[in-house]
Amino acid sequence: MDEPTYECWTKATDAESGPPRYSSNWVVARRAQFRIFPGRIECGDWIIDRSAIHDAVLFEARQWLIPVYILSVQTEGKTYQFGFNPWARVGDHLPFPFRRERVRIQYSPFSVAIRVLLVAYLAYYVWRWLAGGDAP
Repeated sequence: MDEPTYECWTKATDAESGPPRYSSNWVVARRAQFRIFPGRIECGDWIIDRSAIHDAVLFEARQWLIPVYILSVQTEGKTYQFGFNPWARVGDHLPFPFRRERVRIQYSPFSVAIRVLLVAYLAYYVWRWLAGGDAP
């Protein structure tokens, strides 16, 4: 077996396509070692051969003030997205052509609902505390 030319931790999903967005698919995403080989990439038991890749995009975005990178790899029947930590330099090691795009990460209806519920709960908690009652 050959050795990887680069490896790092990633969070990956095969349930998203298009530009990256916050969604429930990332909550249950696979956490695994991302490995780059001369003719393929691997993430857990996913093995994607270089010849099977039709399109690849390395999205650059910011999450608060922190830069994040999401690699989207499209094959014949599936799209994979891999989210990387800011210090991972996966673009320097990919064995296939890709393009870079700067994007703003979009919100799915699920992520908007979670944020609204969180803000409502915090507002209720602060209101109870300021009203002199015991906070729940």
